Amino acid sequence: MKRFYRNLHTDGLLTYEVSYKETDMLISACEDMKLELFEYVRKLRSELDGYISYSRDFLTSLKPVSSDKKAPSIAKDMIDASKRVSVGPMAGVAGAFAQYTGKFILRRCSECIVENGGDIFLKIDREPTIGAYAQNDYFKSNIAVKLKKSDLPYGICSSSAKIGPSLSLGRADLAMIVSNNAVFSDCLATKTANMINEKDDITKAIEFAKEQKIIGCLFVKDDAIGLWGDMTIV
Repeated sequence: MKRFYRNLHTDGLLTYEVSYKETDMLISACEDMKLELFEYVRKLRSELDGYISYSRDFLTSLKPVSSDKKAPSIAKDMIDASKRVSVGPMAGVAGAFAQYTGKFILRRCSECIVENGGDIFLKIDREPTIGAYAQNDYFKSNIAVKLKKSDLPYGICSSSAKIGPSLSLGRADLAMIVSNNAVFSDCLATKTANMINEKDDITKAIEFAKEQKIIGCLFVKDDAIGLWGDMTIV
């Protein structure tokens, strides 16, 4: 799939790609860490693949699975996040790799952006503006949201019935969730996208998302947009 959404403007940061198997990340950081990050992502993937071979339900379940002390850290985070909104743990996999990679970078850099299949872990010293791609006939021009400058990282994740390879049980053109945890944002984006089949469903998706103590959310279905939280459309 062509990564048409990769159009980052990151003054003062180096931008490069790191890919391993299905993980395909665009990274902006204070220095070139490609080789270290490749090895780190390969290690994470090896740990996750090993656990999946031990627990097939983790890979295939569309519902939460039981906590497991034997699971690697990344799998535990996916299990915990998915339990909060009643989806399968793999709903949080892209956000998890983005978050773990971003936190690894922040050991050496004060700022970074990690985009993994449209899901983002972000920590920058200015107000971020994030493009939102609905890909429908009513919003052919790109939508963007502006967030406030934050001392905490942002986890900005999206789900869609039209874009990307991930399974969606709804018909949302776009469900975007913003929180301080990319694993949870990814799970909640899946959950709320599953709730939207018609544009009138946007209201219930917003109400559900609001209960999760997130920063904000954006939903698009046909000619309707729903926005809530501490962010603005620009």
